[in-house]
Amino acid sequence: MNNTYQELIEKIRGASLFALPQSVVRFLELTKDPANGPPEYAVPISIDPGLTSQILRFANSSFFGFRHKISTVQMAMTLVSVRTIKNFMLWNAVFALLPDPKCGPFSLKIFVLDSLRRSSFTKALCAYFPELDSEELFVAALLQDLTIPILAQIWPKEYEKILTQHRESGTCISILEENTFGWNHMDAGAFLVREWGFGDDLASKIAVHHSVGDQNRDGKKTFLEKMIIKLSSLAPSCLEKEWKDTDDFFAIFSKIQIKGLTDIDVFKQADQLFDDLLKVMQFENPETGITSFHRQYLSSMSY
Repeated sequence: MNNTYQELIEKIRGASLFALPQSVVRFLELTKDPANGPPEYAVPISIDPGLTSQILRFANSSFFGFRHKISTVQMAMTLVSVRTIKNFMLWNAVFALLPDPKCGPFSLKIFVLDSLRRSSFTKALCAYFPELDSEELFVAALLQDLTIPILAQIWPKEYEKILTQHRESGTCISILEENTFGWNHMDAGAFLVREWGFGDDLASKIAVHHSVGDQNRDGKKTFLEKMIIKLSSLAPSCLEKEWKDTDDFFAIFSKIQIKGLTDIDVFKQADQLFDDLLKVMQFENPETGITSFHRQYLSSMSY
């Protein structure tokens, strides 16, 4: 471990937001024992009214589309799956912990919206690839940039410059971080999700979320995972009026085409899932969805 990376780890561990809520920590401990099940898992959640309300709102949302109301946490875990509820608890807790560094052009609200849009797009695209772990890819897309606000709070002057350069020039944030620190937010994100108990598989996906897959080198499954996460990172930001990464996006998208997969269908499904998630999180929907950005892109090409 080099000195610059060691400094990064020490700074993150020293951040006041490092500790997850006790109810989440207790839940994670229970899931490590295979003898436990939904009745045991529901106990630490049920004593936290706020968390209980969030989980029931999530389980009853149109994101899942159950016809009958889910009235208990135990029922939610049975119908939705323990793993899905676990991931929801974790990423919901993570977003609640994120600081607003008020650093240059950074907006925590836009950051959260963009994260939800990436994950919605990923879930929509994974529907065409049943061999993939859509749940893990959803969370990888959602949390791929989770350390940016943390790092911007720790190094505000450096990140004000990095984020401004990124916005003005389009240079990838990770490249600017490497030039400045010798590490990037992908390294930090992989470390943090391991510390928070998400697991090595998810951490490895976050660590390479800007990488483009190579089917000959990676194998089909890993190739698809890398390409889908990379595509999610190129989804249009809710801050922008135009989709700046369309050429890169469609160059990659064209490499994973399969029968029945069309970009417009994926975008419509992604917009619907995004809307469903925003309702769960009680956020307002931005004016322009991916479908609208795509329509603008097609119009610009016709001239």
